[in-house]
Amino acid sequence: MQATTMAATGSMARRQAWTGATLLAFLLLVAVKAQSGGFDSFEIQTMVTSTLALGYLTLAQGVIVIGGGIDLSVGAQMVLFNCLSARLMEGRSFGTCLLIAAGATLAGALLGALTGLVIARSGVPDIIVTLATGFVWSGLALFVLPTPGGGTALEFQTLVLGSGTEFWPPLVGLAVPGLIIWYVLRRTSAGLGIYALGSDRQAAFLAGVPALRAQVTAYAIGGLLCALGGLAATAFTGGGDPRATAGMTATLTSVAAVVLGGIALTGGVGGLLGPVVAVWSLYLIPAIMLARGVDPAYGEAVKGVVIVLVVLIGGLLRRNGRKT
Repeated sequence: MQATTMAATGSMARRQAWTGATLLAFLLLVAVKAQSGGFDSFEIQTMVTSTLALGYLTLAQGVIVIGGGIDLSVGAQMVLFNCLSARLMEGRSFGTCLLIAAGATLAGALLGALTGLVIARSGVPDIIVTLATGFVWSGLALFVLPTPGGGTALEFQTLVLGSGTEFWPPLVGLAVPGLIIWYVLRRTSAGLGIYALGSDRQAAFLAGVPALRAQVTAYAIGGLLCALGGLAATAFTGGGDPRATAGMTATLTSVAAVVLGGIALTGGVGGLLGPVVAVWSLYLIPAIMLARGVDPAYGEAVKGVVIVLVVLIGGLLRRNGRKT
């Protein structure tokens, strides 16, 4: 009995090792930032509100990658729902804005489910289908809002982002769906099916895992989170912006955060906490460089080097693990 408990504890420690390393790296960056220019409640509030939309996209990408896929349209979906919500919420009351937000999340889940269904039924690789749908969502965003504009109720912005130096509302707004999705992934048959599908599609099929349901579920969750990202962007900017470049940048950053957070691009491995912490770490790198008088433009190069190193180390560790 004791040996079984020790084995289970050791297995859990190995599974959580990458997340622990990500948390440690984040805390080190926080310490450096505190030495460079302070890290008070205002800094925390700025970091959390600035990265809230990207946090949702990273969760969306993480669920899909765990299921063995990848979605290159998450940024475009965020832009679409940002423009749609800003267009519909402009001049509306707080209650109406809440109804629009609820409708947007439902529409996001339906779009995601449709994407997953197309991928599963057609047999076309995820990367091709989502690249194509990304162009579709970007075009629709321009149709809905040809130029930056729109708006939302001040109460809606306060609900999502808080007021003053409050940082707990966006943290709660990110943590609640994150915990719900964690429960779905770890404690339900649909979630375990997503992990099984990403780990080994053939083995999952032989084990009786409904691959179609798992794939559609993963993309539906991703679409819902992308809609939340668009709503967060509306609350943060107070309007909508149809620029496709913003969506592409967000997509690439979400993939980078997923990798840094310990989710294997091959699928079936990883959790959701690490990628969110990685988003905050990526935010702090240019902020630290700016505080130390270094051109923050070099921060992108530093982030690229960090990502390459992490991917290299992760690949070597997983290869050694498979050999063992």
